[in-house]
Amino acid sequence: MPNFFDIAYIIGTYGYVGIFIIVFLESGIFFALPGDSLLFSAGLFASLFGLNIVFLIALIFIATFLGGVVGYEIGRYLLTLERFPFIKKIIKKEHIEKAHTFFDKYGLWAIVLSRFIPIVRTFMPIAAGVAKMHYYTFLKYSLISSILWSSSMTLLGYFLGQVFPVIKNYVSLLTVLIVLVSILPIAFEMAKKKGGDGHHGGGHH
Repeated sequence: MPNFFDIAYIIGTYGYVGIFIIVFLESGIFFALPGDSLLFSAGLFASLFGLNIVFLIALIFIATFLGGVVGYEIGRYLLTLERFPFIKKIIKKEHIEKAHTFFDKYGLWAIVLSRFIPIVRTFMPIAAGVAKMHYYTFLKYSLISSILWSSSMTLLGYFLGQVFPVIKNYVSLLTVLIVLVSILPIAFEMAKKKGGDGHHGGGHH
């Protein structure tokens, strides 16, 4: 059975198609997939094994943008779609609420900022759809965020591979580090919330 968390395996076996599908799903539908680490590793692999970096960034940008658009549409029709067990299983209300809170705090720029935060990035387009955000405003900010995320994370891996070719011996370690760094804000937030709930007798629903 394929392991969709083994990034070297994904890129080596499925190439551009595997990268496209995972980025598309992680950008607005299903959060339990590698995001930042996949982009970084794809850039690194492009540098070390000759993948076309321009094509790769364009592919990731399209996957990211389209994933966000699909997420927005899911959000708009969420009440209708909730009768499908599959949708109910992968889209948790608490995740949408977290994205909504982030949206309230940072306004339109939340769409750009959230792109760099795991889980929030997946549910922000859905939250925007639930909130019935103006479609063209959403598209504009989603376009900006997709360009920034796809190019920055992929180029970071690419240039690191160019400067330190020896890094290919430590790809697995690096991807684990990136995952840990990217989930730190979420873990911190959850620990803070858990502490707060303890003080308030378990919070409210």
